[in-house]
Amino acid sequence: MATLKSSEKLKLESYLEMKTGYVCDFTNRTFEEFVQEQTGVKIYSDKYSGSKASRLRAFWDRESDYLVAKLLVLL
Repeated sequence: MATLKSSEKLKLESYLEMKTGYVCDFTNRTFEEFVQEQTGVKIYSDKYSGSKASRLRAFWDRESDYLVAKLLVLL
Protein backbone atom coordinates (compact mmCIF):
# COMPACT_ATOMS: atom_id res chain seq x y z
CA MET A 1 0.00 0.00 0.00
CA ALA A 2 1.40 3.37 -1.02
CA THR A 3 1.82 5.96 1.70
CA LEU A 4 0.30 8.92 -0.11
CA LYS A 5 -1.31 11.48 2.18
CA SER A 6 -4.85 12.68 1.48
CA SER A 7 -3.53 16.12 0.56
CA GLU A 8 -1.12 14.55 -1.94
CA LYS A 9 -3.92 12.50 -3.50
CA LEU A 10 -6.06 15.62 -3.89
CA LYS A 11 -3.22 17.45 -5.64
CA LEU A 12 -2.61 14.48 -7.92
CA GLU A 13 -6.31 14.18 -8.75
CA SER A 14 -6.39 17.85 -9.74
CA TYR A 15 -3.17 17.60 -11.77
CA LEU A 16 -4.34 14.44 -13.56
CA GLU A 17 -7.82 15.90 -14.22
CA MET A 18 -9.57 13.01 -12.45
CA LYS A 19 -12.71 14.85 -11.30
CA THR A 20 -15.04 13.34 -13.91
CA GLY A 21 -13.63 9.80 -13.83
CA TYR A 22 -11.06 10.35 -16.54
CA VAL A 23 -7.28 10.43 -16.21
CA CYS A 24 -5.69 13.07 -18.44
CA ASP A 25 -6.63 12.32 -22.05
CA PHE A 26 -6.27 8.54 -21.81
CA THR A 27 -8.77 6.24 -23.46
CA ASN A 28 -9.46 2.94 -21.70
CA ARG A 29 -7.07 1.19 -24.07
CA THR A 30 -4.23 3.70 -23.80
CA PHE A 31 -4.59 3.88 -20.00
CA GLU A 32 -4.45 0.10 -19.74
CA GLU A 33 -1.41 -0.10 -22.02
CA PHE A 34 0.42 2.72 -20.24
CA VAL A 35 -0.05 1.28 -16.75
CA GLN A 36 0.93 -2.22 -17.85
CA GLU A 37 4.01 -1.08 -19.77
CA GLN A 38 5.25 1.06 -16.89
CA THR A 39 4.40 -1.18 -13.92
CA GLY A 40 3.47 -4.63 -15.20
CA VAL A 41 0.05 -4.25 -13.52
CA LYS A 42 -3.15 -5.09 -15.40
CA ILE A 43 -5.29 -2.15 -14.31
CA TYR A 44 -8.43 -3.68 -15.86
CA SER A 45 -8.21 -6.86 -13.76
CA ASP A 46 -10.82 -7.69 -11.11
CA LYS A 47 -8.49 -6.19 -8.47
CA TYR A 48 -9.52 -2.71 -9.63
CA SER A 49 -12.94 -1.53 -10.82
CA GLY A 50 -14.85 1.47 -12.09
CA SER A 51 -13.70 4.43 -14.12
CA LYS A 52 -10.08 5.15 -14.98
CA ALA A 53 -9.89 7.52 -12.02
CA SER A 54 -11.37 4.90 -9.67
CA ARG A 55 -8.90 2.32 -10.91
CA LEU A 56 -6.00 4.72 -10.39
CA ARG A 57 -7.20 5.51 -6.84
CA ALA A 58 -7.39 1.77 -6.12
CA PHE A 59 -3.90 1.37 -7.57
CA TRP A 60 -2.64 4.02 -5.13
CA ASP A 61 -4.34 2.22 -2.24
CA ARG A 62 -3.23 -1.31 -3.09
CA GLU A 63 0.21 -1.09 -4.67
CA SER A 64 3.63 -0.36 -3.21
CA ASP A 65 5.25 3.05 -2.99
CA TYR A 66 7.72 1.85 -5.61
CA LEU A 67 5.06 0.99 -8.23
CA VAL A 68 2.99 4.10 -7.52
CA ALA A 69 6.07 6.33 -7.83
CA LYS A 70 7.18 4.52 -10.99
CA LEU A 71 3.83 5.28 -12.61
CA LEU A 72 3.41 8.84 -11.33
CA VAL A 73 6.87 9.91 -12.42
CA LEU A 74 5.82 9.23 -16.02
CA LEU A 75 2.39 10.86 -15.87
